[in-house]
Amino acid sequence: MNLKPKVSAQYNNAPTAFRDFKAVEWKVGNAVLDASKLTKGQVIKPFTAIFFNESTGLFELVASDTPATMKGALITGSEEVVIEDTTTNEMVSAIRKASLIEERCTGVTANFKTATQGRLTFDV
Repeated sequence: MNLKPKVSAQYNNAPTAFRDFKAVEWKVGNAVLDASKLTKGQVIKPFTAIFFNESTGLFELVASDTPATMKGALITGSEEVVIEDTTTNEMVSAIRKASLIEERCTGVTANFKTATQGRLTFDV
């Protein structure tokens, strides 16, 4: 009998931003990013802060001037997305509730933390 550990193919070898996987909730139906607000070739990194723009019905990246009253604040999933066409909106997976490591997330501002208080946790 061989007792050596067996190495298998890894599902995702990118570092994760999850502190733990307890009570993680994903957005049903994915989030659709407004491509008109993005640039061709722009890379949306894994675990990027986004919010829902009620006037367009699409999600946008959180900026430093996005108010704490933003609606539908979420974090994108673990896939990296490259914007190839600014006329076609991009679908991304999104996280509603989780405990995350802030240093591994992109675009997390003080206002984003306020908007997601009680759902997304960035501390121990």
